[in-house]
Amino acid sequence: MMEPKVSIIILNWNKLEYLKQCIKSIEENTDYPNYEVIIFDNGSTEAGTKEFISSPRTIRKSRWSKFLPDDNAVVRGSLNNKFNYKVIMSPANLGFAKGNNEGARIADGELLLFLNNDTIAHKDWLGAMVSLIQQQGCGIVGSKLLYPDGTIQHIGVVFDYRGNRRHIFKKYPSDIPHAMEIRECEAVTGACMLIPKELFEKVGGFDEKYIQGSEDIDLCLKARSLGFKVMFCPQSILTHFEQVSLKEKGNRFKKKTTRHNNSLFMKKWGNKLDKFRLSNDFTGLKPYHYYHQSREEIIKLIPPWAKFILDVGCASGMLGKALKKKNPSLRVWGIEINKEIAKEAEKNSDRVFVTDVEKADTVFDEPVIFDCIIFADVLEHLRDPWSVLKRFHRYLSRNGRIVCSIPNIRHYKIIKEIVRDRWLYRDEGILDVEHLRFFSLATIKNLFAVSGYDIERIERNKKASGIMKFANKLFSNKLDNFLTQQYLIVCKKSNDS
Repeated sequence: MMEPKVSIIILNWNKLEYLKQCIKSIEENTDYPNYEVIIFDNGSTEAGTKEFISSPRTIRKSRWSKFLPDDNAVVRGSLNNKFNYKVIMSPANLGFAKGNNEGARIADGELLLFLNNDTIAHKDWLGAMVSLIQQQGCGIVGSKLLYPDGTIQHIGVVFDYRGNRRHIFKKYPSDIPHAMEIRECEAVTGACMLIPKELFEKVGGFDEKYIQGSEDIDLCLKARSLGFKVMFCPQSILTHFEQVSLKEKGNRFKKKTTRHNNSLFMKKWGNKLDKFRLSNDFTGLKPYHYYHQSREEIIKLIPPWAKFILDVGCASGMLGKALKKKNPSLRVWGIEINKEIAKEAEKNSDRVFVTDVEKADTVFDEPVIFDCIIFADVLEHLRDPWSVLKRFHRYLSRNGRIVCSIPNIRHYKIIKEIVRDRWLYRDEGILDVEHLRFFSLATIKNLFAVSGYDIERIERNKKASGIMKFANKLFSNKLDNFLTQQYLIVCKKSNDS
């Protein structure tokens, strides 16, 4: 395998402590022999930055001096006299796209690696990327980026149903299967991105119309439109502190630029996104915290005499953990379809079965009867919730209870979106992308009646604006069903079931 020269381009703006640790990690953890480092200082104002970047190296004037203050020029040399460095010190902040484009112009490498200054490279991070990008048809390679706590920040980007750019499996453990395999991606982040210089120049580099956002995704689509693949490299690992410089500019700046970037991106790619979608089921889009809710509203509905409880769709088992904390003598079993999340549930429950309740003929490996079976936001995910409820008769004790939570499709915000023709799926909530069934109060009552259960109790989990709450009060609470985001139900076997 050839060892083409890699130009590592680091765009820097203030936050000197991050740049120092980034440089240190490159020098200590890069075994790949053929590379240079280009630091483009994007108008830093922080004390000490200029001194650190321009400390004992050979400074000479060059054709790049137009980007520099009058008393400086491109710096060639090294912090430790071992590595090859180039430095550009811009008097003003040129933004992400232009700053990186200028860095690419002076690069000697056949490959360009764009790297955020708030990253820490792990051992052998670069060689694996170079090997992958030399494979036939590969145009861009992205790394595995981890949060400081070791969980996933980036292992690839997908477009959700609305066209939003989303990082999959954010905050998940770093060793899940998706994070351990080389995969083709719809896009990768520019926080650590490798691309041949020839291809970068062919597609026109980063689009400078964007303002610190979407430039990297746009670049990926430009490469893919020429037939090149975008790949994820799991062997290349870096810690990423994420948007350190952007945070300094504040939420107002972020909101403004996000609107601008989204508008520009959708005008450019919105009608073409479908052809860039890969075959995926959007696994990993659901936020990690979704699986870590203790669900206090459910706990309040569980009969105090119940000693043996089944949590269907138990996620990470936080509900079971909360129950056992209140009553250590409880036995709590769980069923979970997500294998990775189920591993965590095993720490919080007595037993966990990894299965699809609709496909498994026999769920359990021993005869069991439960005092309470919980379906918390589960039934709407099933193809045939009626059959599942009927089948679970056999697992419920004579006086047992079913406890459920089901989202309400008649919530006023959903009606508003239908009227505006904005029925758009989301990661969670009433229009969760994984929902297969939609229920109102009438269909909920019918669901349990035809499945052989009598409803004992219905509670409303209301979510509404202050204006809607006031309107409901004026109408003597007659708008309750429209303000209810979720129904909470307790039921038992009907007498004739």
